Amino acid sequence: MARILRDEQEKRGHRASFHHVIDSDLRSEPFTTARHTLAAGIDEWVIKSPGFDAPISALRDRVSRPLVPDVLDSDIVHLHGINGVLPRGWENLLTREQKVVWTLHDMNPFTGTCHYSLGCERFSSGCSQCPAVRAPFRNLVEANWSRKKDLVAALPNLRVVAPSTWLADQARASGLFGSAPLFVQPNPVDPEFLGSESSPANLESASPFTAVIVAAKLDDPVKNVGFAVAAFRDVFGETPHAQLFLIGEGGQQFVSGSVHATGKLPREQLRAHFGKADVIIVPSLAENAPLVIPEAASQGCEPLVAQVGGMPELVALLGRGATFAGPEDLTSLLRSRADQGAKKRAVLRNKLVQQTRSVFSPQAVVDGYDKVYA
Repeated sequence: MARILRDEQEKRGHRASFHHVIDSDLRSEPFTTARHTLAAGIDEWVIKSPGFDAPISALRDRVSRPLVPDVLDSDIVHLHGINGVLPRGWENLLTREQKVVWTLHDMNPFTGTCHYSLGCERFSSGCSQCPAVRAPFRNLVEANWSRKKDLVAALPNLRVVAPSTWLADQARASGLFGSAPLFVQPNPVDPEFLGSESSPANLESASPFTAVIVAAKLDDPVKNVGFAVAAFRDVFGETPHAQLFLIGEGGQQFVSGSVHATGKLPREQLRAHFGKADVIIVPSLAENAPLVIPEAASQGCEPLVAQVGGMPELVALLGRGATFAGPEDLTSLLRSRADQGAKKRAVLRNKLVQQTRSVFSPQAVVDGYDKVYA
C-alpha cells in the first residue's frame, strides 16, 4: 500500500520515498531478517496462548532499526505497518514542524501484543491479564502497551489514519493515541487490478455459478474457511453447475468435485479468477478492511462478507455486496445470487467495477491523504 501511495504522489510531482524494515515474506525467506524471524517464532510457539487464534507480536514489537536520513529530512513522516518497532528516542530527532501520519492496518499499534483482540477489550486499560499469551508473559504485554503509550505521547504533530470506521473506533477506545486527530481513509487498490478505462474487467457472467475464497493461509482458523465451504456445499452439493475456488496456501482438506484449491496465485491469475467469479466469500472471524474485497470488486466480483470488523463498511462503500452473521444468512445469499439472471449480473458487475475505481483508486486515495496532510 505504501508503495502505491508513493508512486501516485510522485506522479503529482511530490518528493516521496519509501523505506521498509522487512522487504520479504518471512515464511518464504526466513533468513533475510533473522531477528524478526526468530522473534516471530518465539511469539507463535512460546509466548502465545494455545487457545488464542489471532497473531501476536510480543517480541517483534521490540525489534527495531535506526531511521534513515531521508525520513528525518522529510516534511511528513508517514508510518505504515509499524507495530511498536520504532526505536526509543527517535521522536526526539523530529522537529515540531514535521507531521507524523500513522496509518493503522490492524489493532497491534494500540494493543500490548495482539493484531486482533477477538472480542477482548483489555487494550482499553493497559492489557492487564492478557488472554492472548501464556501467564508468564503477561507482564511483557503490559510493558509493551505502556511503552507504546509513552512513545505515541512523545510524537510531535501526530495524525492517525484508519482504513475503516471500525478500526478508528477501536483505536479511540484504547486511549493510547490521546487527543491526536483520527481520520478514516480507505486503502488503495493496486493499479494492476484496475486496468484502463478502455479495458474493464471481464463482465460476462460466469457459468457455472462461481465463488472464490482468498487467504494467505486457508488453514488459519481465523479465516474460518471451513464455515464457508460447508455453506457452499449445503446450497449446491456436488453439482457441476456451481464451483468454489480456494486461493492460497493449504486447504486440501476441503477439496471435492465442486471445491478446488489452486494454491497461491500471482496477481494476474488472481485478477483472472475474480473476473470469472460471481462472488467472493470472506468468512473471517477477525478482519479490518482487507484489500482483497475491493480487488475482487474491481473485476466485478461481488463481496459476501462476515459481519466483522471493517468489512461491512467496505460493502457499503462499494454499494454492492452483502454481509452474513451465520450459516443461514450465507446459504440464503448464495441461493439468491445463483438465481440471478445473466443480464442482471452483467449490469451489476459493471456498476461494481466503476464504483471501485471511484473510491479505491490510487488517485482517489491520494486525494484523501492530501486532506490529512494539510
